[in-house]
Amino acid sequence: MATEPEQLNVAKRVRRSSIVALVQHELHPSRLFLSVTAGVILGVIQVTLAVSMAVLIFSGELSSYASVGIGIALFASVVVAIAIALLSSIQGIVSQAQDAPAVIVAAIASTIAAELSATTNPAIAVSTVVTMIALTSILTGLSCFILGFLKLGDLVRFIPYPVIGGFLAGTGWLLLQGGFTVMTNVPLDLTQLSQLLQPNSLMLWVPGISFAVLLLVVLRRFQNAFVMPSLLAGAIAIFHLVLWLSGMSIAEAQTAGLLLSPFPEGGIWRPIQWITLQQTDWSLILGEAGKIVSVVLLTISALLLNSSGIELATRRDIGLNQELQAAGIGNFVAGLGGGIICFHGLGTSVLGHKIGAKSRLTGLLTAVVSLSALTIGADMLVLFPKAVLGGLVALLGLDFLVEWVYSAYFKLPKVDYAIVILILLVVGTIGFLEGVGVGLVVAIALFVINYSQVNVAKHTLSGATYQSNVARTTYQTRLLRDQGEQIYVLELQGFLFFGTSNTLLEQIRQRAANPALIPLRFVILDFRAVNGLDSSAVLSFVKLRQLAEQHPFRLLFTHLYPVMEQQLRQGNCLDDPDSDQPQLTYLFADLDHGIEWCENQILGAVSWKRRRNLPLNLHLDELFSEAEQVSGFMEYLNKVEVAAGETLFQVGDRAESLFFVESGQVTTFLTLDNDQTRRLQTIGVGNLVGVMDFYLQSTHQITATTDVPTKLYRLSQTAWQQMQQEKPDVANAFREYVIRLLSDRLSNAYRSITDLLR
Repeated sequence: MATEPEQLNVAKRVRRSSIVALVQHELHPSRLFLSVTAGVILGVIQVTLAVSMAVLIFSGELSSYASVGIGIALFASVVVAIAIALLSSIQGIVSQAQDAPAVIVAAIASTIAAELSATTNPAIAVSTVVTMIALTSILTGLSCFILGFLKLGDLVRFIPYPVIGGFLAGTGWLLLQGGFTVMTNVPLDLTQLSQLLQPNSLMLWVPGISFAVLLLVVLRRFQNAFVMPSLLAGAIAIFHLVLWLSGMSIAEAQTAGLLLSPFPEGGIWRPIQWITLQQTDWSLILGEAGKIVSVVLLTISALLLNSSGIELATRRDIGLNQELQAAGIGNFVAGLGGGIICFHGLGTSVLGHKIGAKSRLTGLLTAVVSLSALTIGADMLVLFPKAVLGGLVALLGLDFLVEWVYSAYFKLPKVDYAIVILILLVVGTIGFLEGVGVGLVVAIALFVINYSQVNVAKHTLSGATYQSNVARTTYQTRLLRDQGEQIYVLELQGFLFFGTSNTLLEQIRQRAANPALIPLRFVILDFRAVNGLDSSAVLSFVKLRQLAEQHPFRLLFTHLYPVMEQQLRQGNCLDDPDSDQPQLTYLFADLDHGIEWCENQILGAVSWKRRRNLPLNLHLDELFSEAEQVSGFMEYLNKVEVAAGETLFQVGDRAESLFFVESGQVTTFLTLDNDQTRRLQTIGVGNLVGVMDFYLQSTHQITATTDVPTKLYRLSQTAWQQMQQEKPDVANAFREYVIRLLSDRLSNAYRSITDLLR
């Protein structure tokens, strides 16, 4: 046997070989080419977004300190990109600076700058803003990590599918707008339409949108991973060729808006000395606590929605809790350096997937590009045409819009499609979260309406076709079939609220008022499959009690969970145990015992009792046509008297005997895996116990015990064999009786199943 050190060495070699295999896989030429291509392209987008968010936050009175914002934005881009690339549940996820939290952070920064505008030391305003940004990122990181650690990320999967679709359609619109903004610095909306149609503006966005449409058509037709890189390289080459042929210089192209504007010269990273806590005005930050909390909540929601969108667009399962933890770690570390909030980029991640880069190396390379811009300047990036960059962003928007505005029309139900369009319109006219919020409200309202139309009664039965597991005599069984319509059974399901419970009330009202049926005496409500009920449902049960008082009938509640029982008692739906009033409501552990009680009430009102204590030979009149056969049959039986609580047989015993009940009562039951027992049948006077296993000559599959002192007659296998040889006519008569008995049980089961399937 290998020693412990040898086992450790083997484990180390296995891990080392796995790492080597992973590295070789990642560095395979074809995979490496796609990863590098996507990493550079997405890195440029990442830098552009970081710079855009920084300029957004450090605008107005803070505009002269935009380089500070660019530095901390790029720092955050690097840190979060590395964290998500290494810790994400799937490969190829790319992070980016996000506009939704940045908008609120910019509003907070603007308020702080305005409050401190009169100060003689501008460093106080800058320090306060950077501290606020750092604190917001740290709180966001901690919140994301804790939610992921507690496994609460999957809650987003309860968001209705049309809302996710509307979220993606709205994202598509914002991406299309972003593409226009990248290319023209003018947002795509009605107020700017005339400016966008000017010749100078057309020159900026028409090539980019044309490129986006070309990419959309080609990528939908061809799935080869090299298509996207080839088209990108070709577009950049054609742009610079046209630029060279026109004689326009790089500087002139930048001035004309054809290339990215120059970034700050040299390294733009500023050490942490900008965050001087002694100069921070903490009272102003505390005054913005509400907005900071809203940033945290908004980030968590957007992160989960983005992750779900990536999952849907790439058709790959994502561990939402792991994504929360990855983004949480990244933003916490970034916050320590004053970084802004970054997390999963929906558009950039999908773009990387379309390029064919499904590697963690892609995310790491985007971090390298951002790090290069952070440390050595970003002059190299100005050669990237804005039409190509904006076209890529517009491509993502068009792809989402085509999928969820055009294709979804033919795939989704019209109501679901209307929700998608509603969210898109609200996102386009009011705001992103407002759109998702409106979609959620509408989807929930439609769900409530649709669910209220679902019949809360899973099965509707009557005592005529559905009896308890009590073996009755032929007379009793016939009577219960004739009078069983007095028992109305409803097996309930799901969650009961005002819509479903009112439907239930109307259903019982119609049955109680139906003159064509026997008047109701008992209504049984089985709660075994009910998940819960709200206060509005309790009101319906109060009305049901009033209905029972008017007609009258008795209400039975079976399998009622303690929490629901407490709710019904608080609503005065159940009888007060201390009341002197006649009892109207009853509680039973399960449906079987509830039906048994109703059957006993029906049987108790008739004169069948005169047969209860008859000797067995008189009960056997039904079996045999001649008195001599009865006496002959009795010769093979042995009388047994058993005390209450005794076991006749149990699971696994050989079926050596069957028993006739002359007086008393026997119950058969199963023992479940959780050591609980379930009653199968209660067997009374004149009935058989253990007949099926006896005939099969097998072991008993159930256990039988006496409920009260019981007198039995026992037929053994040996006596049965003798009877067949010595008195075949008696044996045949008994055999025919057993066949009728089992056929009758099968017929009852068939009627019950038929009712259950309706």
